[in-house]
Amino acid sequence: MIDHGLSDTRTREHRDAFLPFETGPLPRPLHRFGSTFPRAIAEAYCNSYTPRRGIVLDPFARPASAADAAHAADRRAVARHVSLFGEWARRVLAHAPAESELRASFTALRERAAGDAPLELVMRQLYGSTCPTCRAPVVVEAFIWERDAPVPGKKAYRCAVCGRAARTLLIEPVEDQDLGRAHEVDTDGGLRARLVKRFGEDEAARGFGESVVALYTPRNAAALELLLEAIDATLPGGRAQAFLRLALLEPLVAGSRLNAVAGVSGPLRIEKGRARRGTAAQHREINVWLEFERSFRELVQHIAPTLPPDGGIGRRPALGRASAPLPDIEMLVPEGADLVLFEAPTADLLGGWHAVAAALFFGATEAALRTDARASLRDRVLHLVRTALLEARRSSRPGAPAVAYVPHAEAGTIAAVALAGVAAGYRLRRILYQRDALAGVGRDRSSAAAFVEFAPQGVLVAEQPHADATKIEETIRAGVRGAIVSRGEPVDTDRAAVAALEALSDAKLLPALTLARGGGVSELELFLDHFRSALADGSRSGIQKVQHHAQDAYVLAIPGGENVPLDDRVEWNVFSLLSTLSDIDTRSLLRRVYALFRGVETPDRELVLRCIASYGVQDEAGRWRLRAADQLAARQEEHAAIAADLAHLGRRLGFKIWIGRHLQRRPAFAELMTDVERRVHLPLLIRGPGDVLADLDVIWYERGRMVFLWKIEWTARLHQVLVDLGEAIPDTERVFRFLVVPEERRDLIRLKFQRAPTLAGVAQQRAWRLVKYAPLRALALQDQVDLNGLEPIIGLEPPVEQGGHQMVFNW
Repeated sequence: MIDHGLSDTRTREHRDAFLPFETGPLPRPLHRFGSTFPRAIAEAYCNSYTPRRGIVLDPFARPASAADAAHAADRRAVARHVSLFGEWARRVLAHAPAESELRASFTALRERAAGDAPLELVMRQLYGSTCPTCRAPVVVEAFIWERDAPVPGKKAYRCAVCGRAARTLLIEPVEDQDLGRAHEVDTDGGLRARLVKRFGEDEAARGFGESVVALYTPRNAAALELLLEAIDATLPGGRAQAFLRLALLEPLVAGSRLNAVAGVSGPLRIEKGRARRGTAAQHREINVWLEFERSFRELVQHIAPTLPPDGGIGRRPALGRASAPLPDIEMLVPEGADLVLFEAPTADLLGGWHAVAAALFFGATEAALRTDARASLRDRVLHLVRTALLEARRSSRPGAPAVAYVPHAEAGTIAAVALAGVAAGYRLRRILYQRDALAGVGRDRSSAAAFVEFAPQGVLVAEQPHADATKIEETIRAGVRGAIVSRGEPVDTDRAAVAALEALSDAKLLPALTLARGGGVSELELFLDHFRSALADGSRSGIQKVQHHAQDAYVLAIPGGENVPLDDRVEWNVFSLLSTLSDIDTRSLLRRVYALFRGVETPDRELVLRCIASYGVQDEAGRWRLRAADQLAARQEEHAAIAADLAHLGRRLGFKIWIGRHLQRRPAFAELMTDVERRVHLPLLIRGPGDVLADLDVIWYERGRMVFLWKIEWTARLHQVLVDLGEAIPDTERVFRFLVVPEERRDLIRLKFQRAPTLAGVAQQRAWRLVKYAPLRALALQDQVDLNGLEPIIGLEPPVEQGGHQMVFNW
């Protein structure tokens, strides 16, 4: 008997640290649903909150969603979806027949008669043309239309005669025969009328169907109806038929007028039971048959590794024949779910196409008539997640938590998910946010991701008293200030919103915001209004708005109370881990780094990877170890050698020298200074605290009353040098500051300056000159040296390392 009482066998391990994860692409048409749910996330939360073979409920199931990831983690998954189409698509793939049966079904489809000819021949004739160069027959892959034009203007095709063996896509103006063929398609409108009829007989459904069909050219509308009629006649009600319908999703979406030539086509918007047409200046009329073939082929290749051979039984139950009906969705969870795990619908590229596909493929038109695209994305997320979690909580065991993965996260969508969970009776426990968790996303989409975790012990919203607006905004400011202090760096708007939501939850004020819905006000808009108002009055809590990464960010108005900057702490911990570990893979190393920085201190992925690359080296198997040159003993010896070179170089240039007190303990360095130099009182030479000046490595002084301050670092932890030490030494026109760093830190220093414009501004304002180890040591070895030799070695990419340089400054 399975023990579902997790608390009886072991204590729950709350996830307070971000987790490294990867998402994989899906083939067409599944990529329209988003990407795969990260299996590392499902495994981690399942291990924390469920027993082996425990029940995980996914209320937003679709292909490759959390339900599949939980199944891979040896849990029993229950899949649902507030919109039927996503869950239907998942069932189609999960219960697909064998590959040979699928291919046989497709062969039967292409050979089925459509009028007087096989379907494939009829479909190819719809898009037939001739090459204007060699007059060879070709099949057009796409026609290009100008907006509101009555006919297409260009055609894209491949010619086997003059087009480099059909490898080159050619684009030419359409000809008269192409225009004639376009007008001859479905001349009586019968196919188009039958396509409209599929949406329903009543007036509302017919109006919706007409608005959808208007999104297609006459040729593509006819092609879709021909395909649907052929699929209807192929193994009616069977799993192969459902698979063919799913493959039709891609031409259904890509074949519409929303398929813009330039830019990315947005999801379909439905308002008041009508599909809205796009605003693109040009659109592509794709070849529906070619797109259907490609989509079917990619779908089969995607599921082939998981399919058992004919007549065999794989890891799943026996799949049956292609004509077997698709199993119904399991709506009840008799035992109760141990965990609710899902992906918030922020990455769905289908939008209203969910409703269109559901209406065409299995006659569910009601959802489309209720859809209203006037709501923003975050409002739709709020509504969908609240509805899903209300139902999920009823199907869960007492004490079962819920976790939402939010891709492409921003302040509005994170707040929508958090408030939806609170409205459903959960308590917000933790939000883990990373600004660049999703690598390689398009410029128009956020690369941030968040994990929103809910505890089941929520406060009943009806019993929650109204909260004072002043108290809410004070709590928001306190949360944002705490995040600034913890990170020791500017906090952007999205991260500030995360801190504000957690602070409101800790103060038990989030349920009060959800009461606004009863008064006709969105709780999401109410939170955002309070959030903006609180930060506009940030000066009340010592918070100041600045520009950071070309975005609004928040810092302490009076610096000094923050922790050491997160960048420097992450760097040192990466070095420490590489020093103690050997032969560790990237994922394990990232997991260990993230475990050291929990909650609001979660570092950016790029920063961690750049720190690893700065200190580590990979073997052929991709495993990391500390670079030999970065061994602590080696760096300490190199530090001493460079300090000695600086002392000798300063003496050769005619300066008196002073060596830092931490180096004077070594007999070799004590001998480099004269008795007079050892007895010098530094504040008489340079204005500044004596203990601060003594922390410098080498000082040159008294030549023409110039003073050269040298600080040697082997890390990229610049805050202590540039701010804590550098700001304590006043500027004069005769004081010159130098920071010596190794070549291996160049990229990391550049990244830190990009991430911390304030730090870069301090370096520029105080005229710190960065010098790398190698050019400095090369200068010290030259037979003849003068001060002008310093200028070419200054910078992370100094002129001396370039092909040539021009002297721009004489000392």
